[in-house]
Amino acid sequence: MAGCTVILRNANKSDAAAMAHVEQQSWPPELAADEDLFRIRVRTYPEGQWVIEHHRLIVGVATAQRITTTCLSDRGDTYAGVTDHGRFQRSHDPFGEIYQLVGVGVLPDHRGLQLGRQLVDRQIDFARSVVGIERIVGFTRPARYHVRSDLSIQEYVRSGTDEEAPIDPVLAFHLKAGARVVSIHANFRPEDRQAAGYGVLIEYPTRLSLI
Repeated sequence: MAGCTVILRNANKSDAAAMAHVEQQSWPPELAADEDLFRIRVRTYPEGQWVIEHHRLIVGVATAQRITTTCLSDRGDTYAGVTDHGRFQRSHDPFGEIYQLVGVGVLPDHRGLQLGRQLVDRQIDFARSVVGIERIVGFTRPARYHVRSDLSIQEYVRSGTDEEAPIDPVLAFHLKAGARVVSIHANFRPEDRQAAGYGVLIEYPTRLSLI
């Protein structure tokens, strides 16, 4: 993409339709957020919603919210609970000490250009700059678990930490960038058939490593 115009910026409400289009092209239909959800997310926490443009076309999206430790411990067993069914209205806390990465997506014809990585890295950089943030977490999907159902979910996730073993592409996206696995949650998102409903809580360091 050398020489091309790429802009990474906070989203606004007028971006909601384009954000939904990216989401629909990036996620299974049963998981994709629609235009109304993106509009609500931007209204609820604009600082946590990011888009990446290529020649003024939105080709990538990343969303996040701030939550409290209580929210994570009390509602973190399900996507619906920890995100208010994806709306953020009852889950986001403007003073929450946890920055939760919720989703990232890139249009298929723009993949392989590290745009998703740029979006998540910007989210992490932003979270590290926010006063009061003590943790940076996200619930990711073991997206190809359906093709390795011969393994337990623990074995499957553990293989993602072994450089010589097959690595789930979604888990690898985070683990190779410095995240660690915290816990595995059954029935986190039951409609996610590819991941057999599982969610994997991952955490990024709040400070850059000096090593």
